Amino acid sequence: MWAVYADDEFWRSQMSWFFPDRSRVRAGVHPHDWAGRPLLIEPGVRALRQIEPLWRQMSILCDETHPPEVVATRTIELLARWVGMVLPTFLSVENGQHDTQPPWRPIDGRLTDPAAIGHIGDAIRMLRDRMAEPWTVGTLAREVSLSRTHLTRMFLLYAGAPPMRFLTEIRLTEFTRLIEETDMSVARAANAAGWDDPRVASNWFQRRLGVTPTQYRLAPHPFLEERVARRTGEDEPTG
Repeated sequence: MWAVYADDEFWRSQMSWFFPDRSRVRAGVHPHDWAGRPLLIEPGVRALRQIEPLWRQMSILCDETHPPEVVATRTIELLARWVGMVLPTFLSVENGQHDTQPPWRPIDGRLTDPAAIGHIGDAIRMLRDRMAEPWTVGTLAREVSLSRTHLTRMFLLYAGAPPMRFLTEIRLTEFTRLIEETDMSVARAANAAGWDDPRVASNWFQRRLGVTPTQYRLAPHPFLEERVARRTGEDEPTG
C-alpha cells in the first residue's frame, strides 16, 4: 500500500485536465465532486510496482534542490504517467473496461541485462531488510559485487534514485508508518528507521508532509476524524 499526500489545489487542477468528461469518472473522484477526503484506489500489486519509481522521483523533486519551474514541469510529467498507468481505477465500471492498456511506453525501460537486474533486486532487498544499518554506496556495492559507479547508474535506471537517496525514501516511509501507526517516541521511531539523529528524520518528514511528526500526530487525518465523529453521532440512539 502507498499513501500519497498531494496538494489540494494542484490535485484538483491536474485531475480536471486528466478527466475532461465528468460522467466517465467514479463517483466522488472527479475534482468537481471530490470533498477533499482520502481516496482509496486499488490498481493492483503489479501496477504499484511499476509506479513506485515515479512516486519516488516525484518525492525527490521536493527536496529544495531544483528550481521551482523544473519541479512543476517534472511533477506534472510524472503525475501524467502515473494516471496513465492506473487510469481504469479512476473510471466508472462501465468506462473502465475500455482501453485499459496505457498508450505510453518508456524508451529506456527494457530489461536488457537480467544479471544486473538481479544485482539491483538484491541491493534493494538488503536496504529494505536492513535499513537501520549505516549503509554507504561503497558497502552496498561490495555486498552485491558491483562498482560504485555501476551500482549508482543501475539504481537511477531501475529504481529512479541513487542508492542512498533510495535508502532515505525507504527510511522515511517506515518512519512515517511508525509515527502514524504506533505510539513510539519520535526518537525511537527515527532509530528504528535507521536514523541516529531524530532531527534528521523530522526534517525529512516535514519536507514530505509539511508538518512535524508531533503536529501530524495531533491531526493526522482531519477529514477522516470529521467523518468518524459524524457517523458516531448518527449511530447514537435518539430519545
